[in-house]
Amino acid sequence: MVPGIHEMLEKNLLWLIIIVKIIVLCFVTNDCDPDGNWQNLEVAHLQAFEYGYRTWEWRSMTHSYIYPFIISIIYKILAIVGLDYPLMIIYSPRIFQAVLSAFAEYRLLKWTNSPEAASLLVLNGFWQFCSTKTLDHTLEASLMIIALSIYPWEDKDKHGSKFIWLMGFMFFIKPTSAIMCVPLYIRHMYNSDKTIKQLIKDYFFIGMCVSGIAIAIDSYCYGQLVVTPWEFLKTNIFTGIGNHYETKYILWYIHITIPYFLGFGMFTLPFVFMKLFFNEMDDERQETSIIIFCWTILWNSLLPHKEHHFLLSLLPLLVFLSAKFEWSEVTNKLISSILILITIIINIGIFYSFANDRSGATEIMSYLREEIASSPSNVDVMFLTPCYSTPLYSHVHKDIPMELLNCDPNLKNQDNYLNEADIFFNDPMTWLEKRYTNSTLPFFVVIYDNLAPRIKGFVDNYHLVVSVFDSFYPSTNRVNDNNN
Repeated sequence: MVPGIHEMLEKNLLWLIIIVKIIVLCFVTNDCDPDGNWQNLEVAHLQAFEYGYRTWEWRSMTHSYIYPFIISIIYKILAIVGLDYPLMIIYSPRIFQAVLSAFAEYRLLKWTNSPEAASLLVLNGFWQFCSTKTLDHTLEASLMIIALSIYPWEDKDKHGSKFIWLMGFMFFIKPTSAIMCVPLYIRHMYNSDKTIKQLIKDYFFIGMCVSGIAIAIDSYCYGQLVVTPWEFLKTNIFTGIGNHYETKYILWYIHITIPYFLGFGMFTLPFVFMKLFFNEMDDERQETSIIIFCWTILWNSLLPHKEHHFLLSLLPLLVFLSAKFEWSEVTNKLISSILILITIIINIGIFYSFANDRSGATEIMSYLREEIASSPSNVDVMFLTPCYSTPLYSHVHKDIPMELLNCDPNLKNQDNYLNEADIFFNDPMTWLEKRYTNSTLPFFVVIYDNLAPRIKGFVDNYHLVVSVFDSFYPSTNRVNDNNN
């Protein structure tokens, strides 16, 4: 190949992936995610513009400000140049994450040297749905891919320690990332020619630098000295707070999450595991990926509270393993092609399902934003919805009173504890009568349609201004999921 052509193709490939990612962003109409909005965007908005909302995690100082701090800088830049319009506030953080995810996909190709693996990740429905969202887990997954691409896999690179920097920041962003990093640390220390003393110096120096930067950011944003991983450990482990949220059975990740991640491709994993069992693998990266997968699944399955995106960082590893499977080993070329086509269709279906589910939350905020802009200055909004059902100031970008039902978990281990949302949905009219006995009724009220008959005496004070469809898969307290 002519010198320079290879570099040009690589550069153009990265730009192509970024363009695809921006297109994907436009198709993800569901921009309401409790972790993405409430743990990052709302906090960043409060940090940048001095009005917003912080959930109990931030009041308990269990979350690191690293990601919201980055987003707040984006917001500040927009404000300085006079571009802090609502749509820019909504989309600029997602564009940032989309570009980072695109770079991660590019680095996956560099790490695996497998166009098949890179293609499978690009075509993966669940990854594409999450890749443009401002989730801690999306950031964690992107950093994990980049870290794997600079990890010292080859003998000539075995002294390398650059990956520790990224994994160190991952630990502060999501302390649970330490689980999947442990096998990589052990492998690095085992294969390195450095002495134990030299390795300790490397890990200690990088660890101290990363900790210093992260603690400085968190302490500055919280206004006091704080080590967020320690606060996270105290709150989530010692108090057993995970039991407050919806719990799943122990094999839920195996039965539900892995099929979501890989679709029909999940059936290739047993064959890949068999290769490891019979010592037929020719790539140490595959062996390490399987170890990381099993180790991470084991520990996360023991935790009661489970969500798909908790394992998002495993998805690139699973894609890499799946890509190593040769369909021709078990079937003929025609059936192989059909199975690959079915896998692609399933992933498109997964992407479409996730991308459009609960889109009403974003639509209702768009409507409110327009109404608030043309309403009197004393306008306020009350959200009588399940916890964190919609975004808030990050999608309105207007300093007005907006109230929602408190849903703090049982931080003090009180007997028969009920938070405000629990109390409200148990007897909504009694709650409303107490709340507004001596108070002015809110200007706007946002509810799900099934609640209206239960609070008829209250909604009679209002008229319906907009009704939007939200979801085909309603959850508790939502039923048909029409926002009114």
